[in-house]
Amino acid sequence: MMKIICCLFAFVIYATPSFAKSPEQVKSAFLYQIAKFTKFTESMDPPPISFCFYNVETGPGSFLKDKSELQINKKPINVILVKKTQQISELSQICDITYIDETLENDILPLWTDTISLNTLTIGESIRFLEKGGIASLVQEGNKIRLYINKQHVLQHNFKVQSRLLAMAKFYPN
Repeated sequence: MMKIICCLFAFVIYATPSFAKSPEQVKSAFLYQIAKFTKFTESMDPPPISFCFYNVETGPGSFLKDKSELQINKKPINVILVKKTQQISELSQICDITYIDETLENDILPLWTDTISLNTLTIGESIRFLEKGGIASLVQEGNKIRLYINKQHVLQHNFKVQSRLLAMAKFYPN
């Protein structure tokens, strides 16, 4: 009987295909977790968290836009497609988290850092993003995605990042 159980266990382990996640899927999961561990308002009944993306057809936005079952504070998340031409003041009013992929960092970040709302969390994909004023970055290092946080900029904003999120992040600059 024990031999049968061992053979069955070995079969399940080796016959089951591994479901590797793409970098975009991992980044979308990170974005969701970041939102769960960040407090954006002090209100008793906070509004739904709004994720803003410049592209929802590819990248992390494509995974979050189809996940209507995801909730934070018992409210569904909002995924908003924004355009490069939208006014920064408008975006800072509707976006809790704005994700800027590496291909757009040079075009968008200089506009954001000069006029950004102190309530908006900007997340990019490179260390350079942090150097230019971004708050957090999901950096691919080999086959891993690492969360980097610019602690100096986090302290200047109105949202509160919980210690559990800070514990898993690397800081830039050290």
